[in-house]
Amino acid sequence: MYADDTHLTYADNDICSIEASLNQDLSNINRWLIANKLTLNMTKTEFMLIGSRQKLNSLAAFPALEINGTQLNRVNFTKSLGVLIDENLTCSNHINAISKKNSSGIGSIKRISHCVPSATLQNIYYGLVQSHFDYCSVVWGNCTKTLSDKLQKLQNRAVRVLTHSSYDADANQLITDLGWDNLEIRRKKLKAEMVYKSLNGLTPNYLSSKFIQRSDVITSYNLRDSDGKLAIPLPRTNYYKNSFGYSGAVLWNSLPSAARQATSLTSFRRLLINSDTAFM
Repeated sequence: MYADDTHLTYADNDICSIEASLNQDLSNINRWLIANKLTLNMTKTEFMLIGSRQKLNSLAAFPALEINGTQLNRVNFTKSLGVLIDENLTCSNHINAISKKNSSGIGSIKRISHCVPSATLQNIYYGLVQSHFDYCSVVWGNCTKTLSDKLQKLQNRAVRVLTHSSYDADANQLITDLGWDNLEIRRKKLKAEMVYKSLNGLTPNYLSSKFIQRSDVITSYNLRDSDGKLAIPLPRTNYYKNSFGYSGAVLWNSLPSAARQATSLTSFRRLLINSDTAFM
């Protein structure tokens, strides 16, 4: 729930159970709205069934959800706080949207690049383009290589524009010359920061609860090199491997011990800069 943007979620393998539970919740919401003299915008009220393509394609029927007698429309993707989430959790819709925005932004920067100082161009890039690359990347960052490459091509294009280089200049070298990270490494660093925050009381409890210190579960074997490391949960699906709780723990354990035991977020960030090999 966030201001006027509210989501109901229910997980089950049985469609009938999903339908019954959510319709009960919707009925309760409708009664609350009536009691408080409020109305619901039905044109913006919709539902999405999330699962693998195979699972969704095998369903004989979809849940029939309604509120106050009006059927809700089923959608294939929806926006939640600026992130496009699709029914297969592929993030393709969101990355396509990022690509469209940033392609336009880079085009705008190119049009003014001949008359604006380089430092100013970079500031414009950070606000107009990089912000979209970074926003909620912890959520969608474990995308496929094809989608990741699509975004990287945009950063390559941008760095050539900012450095007034030819279209065939080595983008990797230009990124290094600017002191930047490529987008994959940048996403990993942002995720590592989020794990650090989660472990140090800088996030809501629902994030910190996703991680368990390895020392809390090890009882019968050597604790050497376990300082600050996390227990890796057993993944039963590829979906779970992409989750923050799993991928974040794996990434955290790959960091140098000094970074895992940093005493402040500032020192953690500084240590990340000096340990780029952990993100290769």
